[in-house]
Amino acid sequence: MIIDAHTHIGDLRSPANMHRKPITMEDLIARLDDEGIDKAILLPWPASPDGVQFPTLLQPQPDILSQIREGQRYPDRIILFGNVDPRWGGNTAGTDFSWLFERFVEMGCAGIGEIGANLPYDDPRVVNLFRQCGDWEFPVTIHATGVGEGQYGLIDEPGSPHLLNLLQQAPNTIIIGHGPGFWAQISADATPADLLSYPKGPIRDEGVVQKLLRDFPNLYADISAHSGFNALTRDPDYGARFLNEFQDKLLFGTDVCFGDDEGRMPQLNWLKERLAAGDISPEVYDKITCRNALKVLKRWRG
Repeated sequence: MIIDAHTHIGDLRSPANMHRKPITMEDLIARLDDEGIDKAILLPWPASPDGVQFPTLLQPQPDILSQIREGQRYPDRIILFGNVDPRWGGNTAGTDFSWLFERFVEMGCAGIGEIGANLPYDDPRVVNLFRQCGDWEFPVTIHATGVGEGQYGLIDEPGSPHLLNLLQQAPNTIIIGHGPGFWAQISADATPADLLSYPKGPIRDEGVVQKLLRDFPNLYADISAHSGFNALTRDPDYGARFLNEFQDKLLFGTDVCFGDDEGRMPQLNWLKERLAAGDISPEVYDKITCRNALKVLKRWRG
């Protein structure tokens, strides 16, 4: 079985790319069929105003609930996540999210994400939310960014001091790293600008991503989007070593955001190529494409 751990539906266009095709649930299912993917985790988007682009006000499913209901139409293919903004419920560090999580459980949700509020990882409101996610056995997928105006995602700096604080303060919560601010730090020389982009070049010294994956059992990472693929392919020899060392911590994902072929992602074919070349074993391939996702989805009863 192959599980895509990072998918979306809806109108995710911005004024700069209005030529792209919004992705419907039917588009998502058709892509899964075409690529031979058995199931997909649906991350409803956006929960935070930081991620809202103007056209999303016009899309057919502009809210979290309607996207979850779309996913409920395909229980054999879609694994549902809920989504939350840490500022909901009063914008305080004492908000009780249990009323919301109860509803998510009733709807069949097995996790939360992607969290994209433009707040530091260790903002007390973020820590409060993540601790409660752990209490409810919800893994949490995050979108990470760096410091900069108009950004979408949880904020950090080179060296990930804020993510470190969150991992220490929410040790019972499975956190799935994703986004430029996370993956740029696979290399020790990541600059503040790199956390907002896709740095190139060989990885001469390990970054903080490797240290945190080793030190914290609750940290995982999905290899979706250009951020994940770039991190693993900017130095091909090192990318293969990374897959093998962290075979128990990585989840295959795509983060396809549009319904046209232009938006397809190469991660699955790349993993198949690594398997065919002998860079990874069938066991490593199976862990990354399925078994690790099943391990973190403690609430899923598929």
